[in-house]
Amino acid sequence: MTQADVHTAKKALIAPLRAAMYDFSEVGVRAALAEVCAPDVQVRMCHPLGESTGAAAFYDSCYAGLLAAWPDLERRDWIVMGGTDDHGHDWVGCGGYYTGSFAAPWLDIPPTGHQAHMRFHEFYRIEAGKVVEVQAIWDMEAGVST
Repeated sequence: MTQADVHTAKKALIAPLRAAMYDFSEVGVRAALAEVCAPDVQVRMCHPLGESTGAAAFYDSCYAGLLAAWPDLERRDWIVMGGTDDHGHDWVGCGGYYTGSFAAPWLDIPPTGHQAHMRFHEFYRIEAGKVVEVQAIWDMEAGVST
């Protein structure tokens, strides 16, 4: 298998998660996280979301509040790429934006009642066919806009 094939296979591992987030639903995203993540996945989000362990905690600490504020939440990726870092770890990186109608407060940000978007950069470390680590930056300050 070529290096390109390895990275294509790694990107395919998170495809169910990306698909579930395209037209976001709590049930679908929770199931996809449970499918693609190791039970003890380490999640490192930007401030104020912080760190969590496990797929359920990842959803509860990050996505539950966002979905409550943006009830028609959708994820759109503009780039998905795979590679190996200097330590030999395989990663899949995604860039894109979340979008939805900003209908309720989120992280002390008042709702606008309008369509909003928020850029993201998310990186998933893959080992033995599962996501074992997530590092992500959600551009809340500049991105949560109408």
